[in-house]
Amino acid sequence: MKSIEGEAMQNEKDLSRRAVLCGLAVLTLGLIPDTAIAATGVKVLANGKVEVTLSKNPALKKVGGTVQFEDGSGQAIALVRTGKSASAYRALNLACTHEGTNVTKSGSKWVCPNHRAEFSINGDVKVGPARANLVQLPIKVSTTKVVVG
Repeated sequence: MKSIEGEAMQNEKDLSRRAVLCGLAVLTLGLIPDTAIAATGVKVLANGKVEVTLSKNPALKKVGGTVQFEDGSGQAIALVRTGKSASAYRALNLACTHEGTNVTKSGSKWVCPNHRAEFSINGDVKVGPARANLVQLPIKVSTTKVVVG
C-alpha cells in the first residue's frame, strides 16, 4: 500500500514530466510567438507625430526587424525595416483590418488573436478573414530617425 506522501510525490513527478513534454511540444511546433521589440528613443512630438531614433533601436538594422510603440492616442504602431536601403521602412497601424483587434508578431508575420487573420511582416494580408492590408502610416526617414505620422 502506498502512503499518501509517496502518492503525492509520484503525482508531482508525473506533472513535472508532463509539463516538460508539453513545453517541448510547444517549442517544436513553434507556437510561442516572436514578439516585436518595444522601441526605445521614441518621442511624441507636439504635432502628434512620433519620432523614432534609429541608433536606439538596433532591431531596425536588419531587414525584417521591427519595433513597436504607441502614438499619442495610444494606438499600437510597428516600424518595420523592409529593405537594405537607408529609407526602406514601413510604419503599420497594428489594428487588424477585420475587427480592429491589435495583431501581434509571430515569427515573420502578424497574427490577429481573435480570428487568426495573418499579415506579412510588411502588413500585406495573407490569410483571412481580413481582406485589407494593415494600414500604412506616412513616414519621413532621415539618417538618424524616422518620423511617423
